[in-house]
Amino acid sequence: MNKMMKWVDAIRTITAPFGDPIGEIENEEVECVMVAESTVRGIMNPEVKLEFHELSQVRVCSSEEIEDIEIEVAPDFDLLLQFKGGKQERYQLWLGQPEHPSVITEFERTDVIWRLPEHSTNQLIDALGLDT
Repeated sequence: MNKMMKWVDAIRTITAPFGDPIGEIENEEVECVMVAESTVRGIMNPEVKLEFHELSQVRVCSSEEIEDIEIEVAPDFDLLLQFKGGKQERYQLWLGQPEHPSVITEFERTDVIWRLPEHSTNQLIDALGLDT
């Protein structure tokens, strides 16, 4: 359960810049968060590795939009947020090394790239249980 809450916290952190998913999550509008290992940019991997259904005790941190950058490598993770009523939001995440930033894009808006601070990368690595 603790690992799930860390991951949900990280999801909220990285999706904060896109619209108002924070309010929807706080109002328990999110039914499920699914995480898959990415295979290629622009295609969501249907093989879900992690799935979370309880969204409580989480917090939000800041991120900033990055301009004039192109990412030429495949993302590390595909994220799918399933909202009540059937609405979905999809993201692709490039996870940085510990103590380094990460980046994320909304799946349908790859022209907008958001930089996640170093502490968010560290939280994600911890939540995913990754060895570094």
